[in-house]
Amino acid sequence: MIDQDERTLMHEAASELSPFKLERYFAEYEFSVKYMLSCSDPEPVSMRELLALADDESKELWENLSLGYTESQGHPLLRKEVAKMHEGIREDNVRIITPQEGIFLAMNAFYKYCIRKYNDPRPHVIVTFPGYQSLYENLHSLGCRVDYWKSCWKESGWIFDLEDFRSLLCPNTRIVVVNFPHNPTGFNPSYAQWQEIISICMERGLILFSDEMYRLTNNDGSVPYPSACSLYDNAVTLFGLSKTFGLPGLRIGWLCTRNKALMSEVALLKDYTTMCSSAPSEILAIIAIRNMNYLLERTMSIIRSNLQTADEFFSRHKDIFHWQSPCAGTTTFVPLTDRALEKLGGNATGLANIAREKGKVLIVPACLFDYPDKYFRLGFGRKNLPKVLSLLEDVLNEIFK
Repeated sequence: MIDQDERTLMHEAASELSPFKLERYFAEYEFSVKYMLSCSDPEPVSMRELLALADDESKELWENLSLGYTESQGHPLLRKEVAKMHEGIREDNVRIITPQEGIFLAMNAFYKYCIRKYNDPRPHVIVTFPGYQSLYENLHSLGCRVDYWKSCWKESGWIFDLEDFRSLLCPNTRIVVVNFPHNPTGFNPSYAQWQEIISICMERGLILFSDEMYRLTNNDGSVPYPSACSLYDNAVTLFGLSKTFGLPGLRIGWLCTRNKALMSEVALLKDYTTMCSSAPSEILAIIAIRNMNYLLERTMSIIRSNLQTADEFFSRHKDIFHWQSPCAGTTTFVPLTDRALEKLGGNATGLANIAREKGKVLIVPACLFDYPDKYFRLGFGRKNLPKVLSLLEDVLNEIFK
């Protein structure tokens, strides 16, 4: 229970949530254009395809499903399957949520935890940037002091420099928020870099929130490293079915942590959001996780083919774009050349507007991530990417002829 002093501290620090720029943009245009070039989700799996993968137990669960309320922590079998994916994690370390809800619950739980443990209404937080807005906006609105660990573009591609991360640490740093594989750049740290991030958090006793929604999508030949929750007791991992599995419509994700106090805070907060998950979605999620290897290869085969197509496309347009194939994930930020920016009015929004109006192609410019508007997000997980790039090429040939 929060006492009156804690409530006062929280109230004094809080502010309003800002509009979610990316989601408002999608709300305006996503279903009114024909083609999407900036999707973060891969090619969706059909219901027919998923049900065809069900084993006998899953079929029985599906066919005899009661459409009542479900357990607030998630279906026991689903939590058991999730726990198997994360070494050292038990069923009681897992909470089934929707992915966006998971971010909201975790950030609010962290804040309450800091109030109770440190009596600190303005804890210092370090967040990878650019990124999905809710990863930092929730913390801003709660009154946290947020510093950004910024990615930077090099000739070899996007990087996050660990020296930059260290330089942001201060005595009252309480929380670190990372997203690897990274949306929108496609960066993924090496195992040695990942271990160093974990070690820094362990040495200082920091809470680590690890958004791993794009986990297992390494396309550079590297082996996926262990999840944060498997390496550090104060880590909270977010994973789910929306990206890697190609099942965003199920709205199923999970939080995993061995920190019982944090998980308890999440449970209390969830009573005020969804309370429990969709019964059909939980059974379909069990089927999906039991067929993870098949679904992962399905996604990765599309990604591999699309990245080859992208390599060929950008090699034809070196005067317009800088290009380095990303090492993981389903997205990357593509920089525009100075020549292209001059032609487009100085920003990537100019390209997005022209592509939408002339080619019926929706492009996400970097400004929607509160980032300099010299880049756009390329999504390469959908089967129709060759077609969409062809339409964009027609637009480019008209602009730069």
